[in-house]
Formats: sequence, structure tokens, C-alpha cells
Amino acid sequence: MKRPAWMRGAGALALRHPLLLLAWVLLAIWAAGIVLAAVQLGSWRQELTRTLTQLNADAYFRAKVQHRDAVDPEWYRRKALALISATERLQRDATWTLFLPGSWHAFDDLEEQVQARIAREFADIVVETVRRELHARAAQLTGVRLVRGGGELQAGAECQSPVPQNVERRLSSAPEDLPEFVAVAEYVAAMERLDDAVQSFLSLHYSSGQPEQLRKLLLYTIGKDVPGALAGSVRMFQADEPAQVQRMLMQSRLQWAARCSLAKAMGALHTRLLNTNDLFALEQGLVERSGGLFEAAARPAPFDRTLERYRAVHALLEDQHALLAKGRNDWMRQASLKLGPGYQDVLARIGRTRLFGPDVLQQLQQQSGAAFAEFRQQFEQAFGKHADPGIVWLEAEQRFGLSPERAALRAGLAGLLGASFMAEETPPPAGKPARESGSLAKVTQEARTLAAERKRVVGEVLPLFPERARPVVARVVDARVSELIYQRAYRTLSAALPADGSAPFDPTLFKQQRDQVLLLQAVLKETGAASLGERLAATLDAELQRRLAALQDEWRQQPWQDARLVDFGWWQGDALPLAQSIGAADLGGVQIAFSRSATRLDLLLQQAKALLALGSPALANDPAAARWQQLQSELDRYTARAPESSLLRLERYLVALGPDFRRDNCLERLVAAPANDGAQDDIAQRHRQLHQALSARCQQLRAQAPSVPEGLAQ
Repeated sequence: MKRPAWMRGAGALALRHPLLLLAWVLLAIWAAGIVLAAVQLGSWRQELTRTLTQLNADAYFRAKVQHRDAVDPEWYRRKALALISATERLQRDATWTLFLPGSWHAFDDLEEQVQARIAREFADIVVETVRRELHARAAQLTGVRLVRGGGELQAGAECQSPVPQNVERRLSSAPEDLPEFVAVAEYVAAMERLDDAVQSFLSLHYSSGQPEQLRKLLLYTIGKDVPGALAGSVRMFQADEPAQVQRMLMQSRLQWAARCSLAKAMGALHTRLLNTNDLFALEQGLVERSGGLFEAAARPAPFDRTLERYRAVHALLEDQHALLAKGRNDWMRQASLKLGPGYQDVLARIGRTRLFGPDVLQQLQQQSGAAFAEFRQQFEQAFGKHADPGIVWLEAEQRFGLSPERAALRAGLAGLLGASFMAEETPPPAGKPARESGSLAKVTQEARTLAAERKRVVGEVLPLFPERARPVVARVVDARVSELIYQRAYRTLSAALPADGSAPFDPTLFKQQRDQVLLLQAVLKETGAASLGERLAATLDAELQRRLAALQDEWRQQPWQDARLVDFGWWQGDALPLAQSIGAADLGGVQIAFSRSATRLDLLLQQAKALLALGSPALANDPAAARWQQLQSELDRYTARAPESSLLRLERYLVALGPDFRRDNCLERLVAAPANDGAQDDIAQRHRQLHQALSARCQQLRAQAPSVPEGLAQ
């Protein structure tokens, strides 16, 4: 294919004139540069238009609000990120301006105007947002309030001690395990991050900072990892001289707040570790709880109170042992405060952090040294000046531990509290008496089991206690086991005995109960509580006494014991049929009536003998039993018609008064039949009461007569 003629001519001309060829090449390059510049300029102007439009809208929005605090800080964070992104996009390659002379700086300052406008917005949105975020982080860490409107920390405001988050409080003598130390360590770590951000912020202002510094600063304050070179944004951070002075004031205020909270945090750590040490707190509680508890001369206390104190002392000893067994408590015996590598590392980090500084570290060391000197005095007072200190240094383990006596007390209490009889019994529901279910034989078996366990505790556990505490503990064990046996037996026995005294009496069952009580008495005697065994026997005797009293009441139902025969105020002096008053038709029936009384007495005596045979030896000496013995003797005398029989004398007394006993002859008859003044049994007493009542009424009636015969017998 042939080329056009003009091309062949131009080529031939170029070969002949090289300068003309160069002109053609330059012209082609210029044309290409103009096309490329037009494309780049169009894209840059579009981005510039969007950015300026958004800046104008944002400026208008900010102008409408009264102060910056009225706007959500998140809005400023979003706008700061958007402005940084726009700043980086507006950075252009200026080489294309060579092809457009009108875009040269000598003829066009548009780019400088754009940069000035963006710089103003950058300072208000990006720089100010970052500054406020730094203050906000410092306020969150130190507790210092922010100045409303300004966003910086209030000068001279109260700071707060940092509090550890989600840290379980546990006993420890090592500083690294304390929540206060965790709070200090977390606070120092957070302040290191804040300090790094502050230094990056200041570096971006005072000197040509690095893009990586800005990237880390934005990640810390705004929480976004901004991509890109960020070179343009770095240049925007450089401030004039007044702004640099303001930044220096910012660093000074942040430094004051950081030091204030650190001083309180370290003060709390030193207070917890040195002034209110866990070991001291446990020792104080142990002294209060155990005071007089193991002294033989101490007054015995109720079991519930003693058990509560035993458990409290054991818990305190367990805590003290656990605290000391962890080790890392050798710092308590050092001449100066040396709290271990973790504590020293925190101090080193404090010295390296510019918001703290070496001078703060020196002050903290002076304060901790003074607190440690006071701690050593307290430690010596608590553990160093006693004949038998509770805490001793274990050279083999290089730590403090419980003394042998205190370790023995801990082991003894652990064994004692593990015994079944040391558990609290569940009280009965309110308003309901405690009644034991089951048989007395089962209770006896349980009593033997308790006695066997008591014997084991006395033989195996009691020797674990320090020698001075053994008598008191033995007394508590005996009293507790005895009380349990007695209470269970008493409740079971009370439930087995009939509540109604008129219920049928089962001698066989009662004898079985008596046999079980005898066995329980033997067990209680082993535990040193023979008196409680006697009380159980007395419970059975009380049932017998109740039935004996019922028999006595039945005996008092005899006609000649009628209450009407004690007061004769109703008698008006006419013929008094005393024989009929005791159930006899006439005087001839008096002997029959008294024979019936003797027969009834014999039946009651047989029942009483059966009851007395089931009683304990103590019941035989009871007045109620003696009364039945007297009645038995009286029955024997009456059956034998012995003259000294009180029943026979009463019978003859009533016969002697005669059927025509009246006011006219009452005094003479009473004188002829004197009262039974010799015997002291119930029948003789009844005889005297009857005679005295008749004599008194007779005198009242005869007082109405003209004269009273001499020699009236009372």
C-alpha cells in the first residue's frame, strides 16, 4: 500500500531538515500533555468541587450550633476521617501544569487558596477533634472532668483512683495478685498508650511528623486505621507559634491529671499491701474470735455460739494458711521494700512514661519507703514479740507460715468440725414442739454410735489440738454428745408416752422403755453426763407419778372424804345422820361402808405397787410413793383390826357419835369420842378435820343456849 504524497513529502523534508523534525515531535508531546492535563484537571476540579461543597455545608452546620459540645462527637470523628481522605485525594502531580502556562503559580494561585481553605477546616475538624479525644481519654482514665465548651481537662479538679475491671478479689501477700496492683498496672499501660498518642500529636505540631505517627494517632483517638500515604495530612498538622504554646499547656494539664490518679492508685496499693494488709486483717479477726475460746477458766457458752466461733476461727486459720502457702511473702522480712519483678517493672514503666516522669517515680519510692517502715513496726508487734507467735519464717521454703501451735489448732478444728455431732440440728417449725420419730431402741443405737464417734474424736482428734486447748475442747465434745443423746431420747420418750393420763397403761411397754433408759443412762455416764441420764429416768418417773396421783384422786373419792364433812355450816342442830353421809344406811352399816373402803384401797394399792415396781430408786423416796406405803401399812392394820388403825378409829368414832347426834348432846358426845391425835397419815388427818369441824359448829349452835357444859373437848 502506498503512502499519501504529503506524507512522502514530509518525510523527505524531515530527512533534509532535522530541526523541523524535532519541532514536530515537541508539538506532538505538547498536544499529548494538554490532553493529559485536561483529564487530570477535570478530575481534580470535580473532587475539589465536592470537597468545597461539603466543607461549606459543614461550616454552615457548625455555625448554627451554639457550641461544639452540642454536637455528637461521633459527627466530628466522621468528618475528620472524611476530610483526611479528601486531603489526600486533592494532592495532585504538578508536572502537568508545564503544558498549561496559565496554571503556573505565577499566573494562578488557586491551589494555594484551596490548601489554605482546607488547612483552616483541617485545624477545626481534624486537629481539634484529635485534641478533644486525647482529653476525653485522659478524663476517662483519671476521672478529671472536662471543661464544657473547651473540651480540655479542668485545672485543679478532683481526680479519681483507677478501679480494676473484672478482677476477683482474693487473699494474697504478693502485690501482683492484688486488685489494687492490677489497677495500677492497667492504668500505667493505658497511660503509656495515651502518652504515645500525645507525643505523636505534639510531634506532628512541633516538627515534621511521620505519616505512621498520624496513622497510629488516628487509630487511638478515632478508632480507625486510615489507609493512604497521609503526607498531605501530616503537613496540615504543623501549627503556628500560638498554637504550639497551647499544645504545651495541654501536655502540662494531661501530665498533672495523670500524676494525680497515679498517686491515688499507688496510695491505694500501698495502703492495701502495707497498712491494711490481708495478713494483719486475718490476725486481728483471729484474735477477736479466739479470745478466751480455749481458756480452761472461761465460762462455758451455749453450743451454738461455741460452734459459730469454732467455724469462724477455723475459716480464718484456713485463709491465713492459704495466704501464706502461696509464698512470695519474703518481702515482709526485708529491710527495704522489694516487692518483686512485677512491681519493679511497673515502676520502670512509670519512669519511662513522659506523662509521669522520673521525679514522680522518686516521690512514689519515698512514700512507699515510709509506709514500709510503718508496716515493719506493725509486723513486729503482731508476730515478732510473742513467746509463741502465730506466724514464723520457714527457712526451708523461704516463706512465712503458721506456727506449730497454730497449725495444730487448724488441724484439730478441721477434724473436730468434721464430726457428725458438731453439725447444727434443724430446728422444728415455729409453734410446733420437736418430737422425735422412731423407737427408743433406735435412739439407743444412735446414742451408742455417737458415743463411739466421741471416743474416736477424743482418741484421734483431741491430741491434734495444742495441749492448752484440749481440756476445753474435751468439755465441749462431752457436753455436745451428751446433749444430743438426751434431746433425742427425751423427744422420743415424750412422743411415746401417752398425752392423756386416762389412757390405758401398758406395763410391758413401759418396762421396755425403762430398760432402754437404763442403757442410755450408761452411755450418758460415759460421756460425763450422769445427771442427764437421771433426768431421763425422772421423765419416766413423772409418768408413774401422774398415774399414782390419779390413783390418789380416786382414793379421795371415798364418801367419808366428802368436802361437806369439813364444813358443817349447813347443820342447824337437828339430828345429824353421819352414817348416811358416808354411805351407810344406819350405824350398823358403818362397818360395811368402811370395809368397802378397805377393799377399794386394797385394789388401788395393787395398782400402785405395780407402778412403783417400774420406777427408779429415786421414785421410792418420793413423798407420793411414801404415801402409798403408809396406806399399805394402814390397810394391814385395819385388816388385822389393830387398835392403832386410823381407818378403824375413824369407823369407831362415827359409831360413837350415834344416830341421834344433835345440838343438845353434841358437846358431850364429842368429849366422849376424842379425835385421833397420834397418827399422821391421811386418814388420821381426815379424822381430826372432821372432829374439829363438828366441834366448831357445835360450839356455834350451843352458844345460842343459856349455858355451856364444862370440859368440852376440841
